[in-house]
Amino acid sequence: MGTGSSVSRQAKKDSKPELSEAFSSLIKEKGWERKFDQHRIFPVWEELVDADTAKHSRPLKVVKDVLWVEAENSAWVQQLQFQKIYLLETLNAYLLNSTFSNIRFVVQEKPLPPVQKKSTSITFVSPPAAEVEQFRQQISFIEDEETRESLLRLWYLSRACRRG
Repeated sequence: MGTGSSVSRQAKKDSKPELSEAFSSLIKEKGWERKFDQHRIFPVWEELVDADTAKHSRPLKVVKDVLWVEAENSAWVQQLQFQKIYLLETLNAYLLNSTFSNIRFVVQEKPLPPVQKKSTSITFVSPPAAEVEQFRQQISFIEDEETRESLLRLWYLSRACRRG
């Protein structure tokens, strides 16, 4: 009888979804697919636009399918205005589940930080046990255990993985 229960436990363990699957399911359940897709351009802006544009502008926000781009100064706002159709086509080609209906350009309020080269080194630093327990308590109201555990794993990894 002990063998049957260990087999069912192993089958249950093997059937647990990966974090990425749980995260994808959560996004679909909440209806966030379009927003999530549109925000995918933020971390890859430098790869999607030319080097000069990346150096002098950055995506700021998305409001009702309109991408707001912050530019270094009014001259760059005008330059981006000339590139608007090309940018819209390029960005929409990158998106999977959505499109931008328009792009708006604004002059930045603060200077843009210098573009940093991507670091491939990631270090793992476990968050203090007290923080983990505090977060567990904060999400304890979530009734679905699978969703609660997926959110905990996502939080844990976001706190533990550091680029260095």
